[in-house]
Amino acid sequence: MQKKILKFVIVFLTGSLLTSCALSNSIEKINYQPAYTVNNTVTSASSIKLEPMKDERGYTDEKVIFYKKNMYNQTMSGAYMAEEPIPQLLTKAINSGLVKKGITVNAEGKSKTLKSTLQKFDYEAVSGFSSAQIIPQIMVKFQLYDENNKVIWTDILVGKANTKGTNFSKFLPPAIDNLVVQLINNESFLQALEGSQE
Repeated sequence: MQKKILKFVIVFLTGSLLTSCALSNSIEKINYQPAYTVNNTVTSASSIKLEPMKDERGYTDEKVIFYKKNMYNQTMSGAYMAEEPIPQLLTKAINSGLVKKGITVNAEGKSKTLKSTLQKFDYEAVSGFSSAQIIPQIMVKFQLYDENNKVIWTDILVGKANTKGTNFSKFLPPAIDNLVVQLINNESFLQALEGSQE
């Protein structure tokens, strides 16, 4: 009986934290700093033009992280807001990842172009026996264009991270890291970038 009561309290507190002031917006500090390491860097003189990410989520304000949900997983009118537009934050994270991989970004001269579109930024809340787990999901469509503006690679990547707690600065950066690492380690992307893929 005590276990059931404890589980109910945890679920209730998690729901309360994620749905507090469900009808109003709240600013959240993400403080993203890359926490991953890059083992295999690109050794050739790869160069890429990185275009700002487009947001196709349908929100009027690109600073929306995602809308709040009630305990029944229904979307409310209040939203969690970032201090800067989400596509801008993700573009900077991707830029940093490409540079860490050894790829020259936005240099002068001819280069391939990487375009990206934010399709989804949402979360799933999972309540365990003694803790709450937030699983953010960042879905981005990537397209690499050659110098003649022809698509030579495309993929949809989903950044996820299983974390405990409901603090944005704790559970969002790992999901962003996961998205960036998937991109910079994607073999077909790297092959297309190197010009070995038609």
